[in-house]
Amino acid sequence: MRYSASGSDLGRFSADKIAPTSHKVLTSHKVWKLLLITIVGMTGWLWQATASRAIGENVRLHFTVNHRKDFLQAVAIGFNLADVSTVAALDALPDGTRGILWMRNYNNALCSWQTSDDETAAIVRAAHGNPKFSGVYFIADTPHPAVCPEAPQQIAERTALIHQNDPDGRSFIAVSGGFKFPAEFAQLANAADLIGVVVYPCNTKKPRCEMDKIAERVGRARSAGIPIERLVPVFQAFGQACSAAERKWYRLPTEEEMIEVFAIWDKLLPPQTRPFDMTYSWGEQAQQACPSLSTADGSDYPDLQTLYARYFASMR
Repeated sequence: MRYSASGSDLGRFSADKIAPTSHKVLTSHKVWKLLLITIVGMTGWLWQATASRAIGENVRLHFTVNHRKDFLQAVAIGFNLADVSTVAALDALPDGTRGILWMRNYNNALCSWQTSDDETAAIVRAAHGNPKFSGVYFIADTPHPAVCPEAPQQIAERTALIHQNDPDGRSFIAVSGGFKFPAEFAQLANAADLIGVVVYPCNTKKPRCEMDKIAERVGRARSAGIPIERLVPVFQAFGQACSAAERKWYRLPTEEEMIEVFAIWDKLLPPQTRPFDMTYSWGEQAQQACPSLSTADGSDYPDLQTLYARYFASMR
């Protein structure tokens, strides 16, 4: 995931009971906004098919983050969705790839956006129609409604704003929904088009990755009424052994564990139903992710890169 001043670490929302909000944009269009949110589940499959055709017929989509200028190496493994922060960066992407546009994070510390509605609308209008844009807007990384009760409505409003300026666009949020915030999938189910299921089962306290956490997290999302066509699996490909974090909680999966992780996700969210899959993280982050997939090449760390290449190739 991305980390920001929102304090990302790893209440109940209903479309007919939206909490009051300080946002004034779209308040005169609530009926239209709620209609857009309601049809989200019916349009996810159409977006996936369209995005796949944009890259290649029947191509599975694979997204990773924090690659900076190192995306060519990720492409060689099979990633075809890039993490970009500006519309201008789309044009620089390699042929055969598309960008997912990072729209800056929802700030859990301030319970507000880091970009205004006007700024967001301008970015969306500029991205719409770009031949190297996937149509996906990554708008919130692990928002926490327990901390910010207005978050579900704020995210729903931003989703509607995206739809107004790019009818083909899809909003994407990554949701933790772990033991600290078990209600998050239910609270955020109707707020965005695509929902990333964030679960990192491999930690330093256990000799084996806690694989049951994957099914538990997906189960919460499904119990919240989110169809699998809107769910994005988030794979763990990082640890904290070489990070600067005081508490080194996460560890890199072994090769055997990574194979098992892929198999579990395939059973719960089959590749043919996914909008795309997501891996955190390609590049290293000093505090949160070190090692990461970019260095897990069999030299100092397990050779997860080869496993990823084989896994992606098996879907072709």
